[in-house]
Amino acid sequence: MDSLQTWGTGSICLTPPPVCNDCFAIGPPSADQTGGGVNIRGLVLAGGKSSRFGRDKALEVYHGESLLERAVNLLGSVDMRPIVVTRHGADYPFLQCPVLRDKLPEKGPLGGIYTAMSVFKKVDFLVLTCDMPVLTSFALHQLFSHKRMDCLTVFSDSCSLQPFPGIYPSLLFSTIGRKLIQGSLSMAALIEQTSNKRIVPWEGDRGVFLNVNRQEDIWELKNFSCLSRSS
Repeated sequence: MDSLQTWGTGSICLTPPPVCNDCFAIGPPSADQTGGGVNIRGLVLAGGKSSRFGRDKALEVYHGESLLERAVNLLGSVDMRPIVVTRHGADYPFLQCPVLRDKLPEKGPLGGIYTAMSVFKKVDFLVLTCDMPVLTSFALHQLFSHKRMDCLTVFSDSCSLQPFPGIYPSLLFSTIGRKLIQGSLSMAALIEQTSNKRIVPWEGDRGVFLNVNRQEDIWELKNFSCLSRSS
């Protein structure tokens, strides 16, 4: 049945299709970005509806920049050329990097990773979400230091696996496609069922993995920052 799937908006293929420029919100990539040997790029997932937040949280300002800009700039700070996957209708004209429209809306992070892999072939991705404002370059460097060829690499802390930030190799494209066909959208299940993986113990403050889901979360972060500076 997998072979009956055809490529197009909202459909799933198990091999990367030809590049379709219509999926780009801001300009297509150059030829060297979509083919050639395997390399690695940064990927920011910003395709969520921000239902619990009440408005587009990607635009929420923290320490003088939007959460989305903060994530993009963080990837740039570790020399990862960033790509952003966003939902249809979202407009981020301030971004100076490739922006892809999510080909599979409401399929969660797996749909966003699939979208990026379908366009940027033979590219591994260092993936983060747009709502991790206290993630640090140190954490990204530490994760990247454990990268191995074709190996899924994520952190674990004292409580659980952390799917983001994570390094997702291009060889997972077909696996992700099958999971999307099956309706299996769990990142934890993808990690657990991938045999070639490295789980890196995180020994620092697990707060770096904080996701902003509600407006109260960002207010608490801002208040905490103010208290930290005054103490």
